[in-house]
Amino acid sequence: MIIVPTEKRFDWQNAPLALFVIVIINVLVFYAYQTGDSDHFEEALRIYVGEGIYQKELPHYRDFLEQGGDAEKIALFKEMERMRNNGYAAAFILQDEPFYVYMSEHGEELFEPGYHEYWLYQREHMHELMFEVSYKKHGLIANDIQITSLITHQFLHGGTMHLIGNMFFLIICGFAVEASLGHKKFILFYLLTGVGGGLAQALMDLNSSTPLIGASGAVSGVMAMYLGIFRLRKIEFFYWFFVFVGYFRAPALFILPFYIGNELISLWTQPEANVAFMAHVGGFVTGAVLIGLVVWRKPETLNHEYIEQDQTATPVQLSLQELYQSMDKFKFDSALNQLDEHIAAFGADFNLKILKYKLLRAVKPEQAQSYFNQIINGSRPNKQQVSKIEKVWQGLSKGDKQLETEAQYKLAWHFITVPEYIEHAIYLFEQMYQAENKHHSLNVLAKKISSVFKQLDNRLETEKYMNLAKELS
Repeated sequence: MIIVPTEKRFDWQNAPLALFVIVIINVLVFYAYQTGDSDHFEEALRIYVGEGIYQKELPHYRDFLEQGGDAEKIALFKEMERMRNNGYAAAFILQDEPFYVYMSEHGEELFEPGYHEYWLYQREHMHELMFEVSYKKHGLIANDIQITSLITHQFLHGGTMHLIGNMFFLIICGFAVEASLGHKKFILFYLLTGVGGGLAQALMDLNSSTPLIGASGAVSGVMAMYLGIFRLRKIEFFYWFFVFVGYFRAPALFILPFYIGNELISLWTQPEANVAFMAHVGGFVTGAVLIGLVVWRKPETLNHEYIEQDQTATPVQLSLQELYQSMDKFKFDSALNQLDEHIAAFGADFNLKILKYKLLRAVKPEQAQSYFNQIINGSRPNKQQVSKIEKVWQGLSKGDKQLETEAQYKLAWHFITVPEYIEHAIYLFEQMYQAENKHHSLNVLAKKISSVFKQLDNRLETEKYMNLAKELS
C-alpha cells in the first residue's frame, strides 16, 4: 500500500535548493563511491576461500556458534551449509565481527605456530579490505556508535532500489517542507531526524555489529514534518492499494496512525526482514517533535503564505480521479467511457493505453485484440514498457496470440531488444516463417536474431538464423 501527499506542486519561487543538494549527494555517494564496495569484498572473499582459510576456520566457527547459543544464527548458518555453496557460508563468517575478535584472541591456541602467523597476516589484510567497504567504514554500528557515523550512514544505500525508493519519498514530501521551513532549517532537521532514526534502531540491540545504512529515518522524519505543518488542513493524497488507485482529500494527520501502525506491525511480523523499521519510527517521531516545537515556540518562522496557498488539482488529475473512482467501484463501462474522454482531451501515454486495453478486455473483449495491435504498432517502447507488453502478451490465450502480421513482426523486434525475451522473439519468428504470406522484411529479423546469438557465442543458432535470412532474401 502506498499513500503519498500530492497537495503541493513544485514552486520555483520557493526553489528546494537544499533538497536538490541532498538528493545529488546521495546519488553521487552511491554511484561514485559505493561502486567500489564489491571489489573490496570480492577480493577479501577470494583470499578467504582461495587460500584455504575458510576451511581452516570452519570447525572453529561451528564451535563458536554453539558456545554463543544464538539459535537463529545457528539455524541460518546451517541452512547456508546445506546449500553446498562455500561462497555464501564463507561470506557469512567473514562478516561476523565477534568471530573475528574471538579468533584474534584465541588463534594462537587454535592453530599450529607456523600457520598462525600466516593466518594472522592474511586475516588482518582481509579485515582491512572489509573495512574499506562503505557500510562497514561509515555505517552506524550499534555496539560502536561514532558521532560521524550518525550522519554518514544517512547517505549510504544498499542498492539501486533502496536509493530510488528513499529519494522518491524524499522529493514527494521534501520540497513542501523546505518551502515551509526554509533551506537551513530543512537541512538541520533532515539530519537530526536521520540521527533520531539511527539511534532508535541502535537501541533495539546495542550489542549488534550489523551496520545500519540508508536515508529511511531522515525521509520518515520529513514525512512527519509534512503532516505536522499541514496538521488538520484537508490535503490531497494519492493512494495505490493493489489494483485500486486514485486521489482523496483528508486532514494531513489522518495518515499518522496508518504510517506508524504499518511500521510497528511490520517490525512485529517481519523480524527477519532486512529493513530497519524502528529507524523509520524513530525518524518519524523525531520529525514530529521538531516540527511540533517550531509550531509551538516559533510559528512565525513558518512560511504561512505558502502553506495556506490553495493548489487545487489540475484538470488532468481531476479527470483521472473520476476514472479511478469508477474502477474502485467496478464500474468498468463508465471507466472505459471516462478514459476515452480523458484521452480525447489530454492525450494518452503508454500506461493509459495499457489501462484501456485491460478495460476493453473486461467490457468489450471483441475490440481488445485490435487495440493491442495498435499499441504494438505504435512508437518504439522502452525496456520497462516492453516488460509491460510482455506481461499482457503472456496473459493471452493461444488463440489471442495470433496477432496481425505487422504487429507480430514489431512485437518480435520489441522482444529482441530485451535479452531475457529472446525466446519470445524466436516464437514469433517461427510463427511468421511458417505462415503462407510471410512478412516482407522477415529476413531482416532473422539477421537480427542471428546477431544476438553471435553475441551470446552460440555458433549453431547464429548459423541457423543466418541461413534462414539468406533463404528469405
